[in-house]
Amino acid sequence: MFGFGISNTDTSIVHYVLFAIAILIPVLIYFNKAKAGALEGLYICLIYFAVSLALDAIITIPLFIKDYSFLLNPYHLIGFAESLIVAVVVGAIKKK
Repeated sequence: MFGFGISNTDTSIVHYVLFAIAILIPVLIYFNKAKAGALEGLYICLIYFAVSLALDAIITIPLFIKDYSFLLNPYHLIGFAESLIVAVVVGAIKKK
């Protein structure tokens, strides 16, 4: 994360805190207009996974990384798990 002077973003706690905030904001905006619930949080996260994997496979990996094993990087999977947890918890807490 070049703007914050963090050299290794995969293992930095700051990265995961900022990532949680970056997931939290769109999820809160989504649940202001949609029916909230843990299952709805799971649905929105599955859509996020599909779009993210498709964009990584089509754009990020061929142009910048050149290695499809990036998708199985444990830190990448931790990010997916974190987004799943944030979306499901927010959906469960923010019921209308």
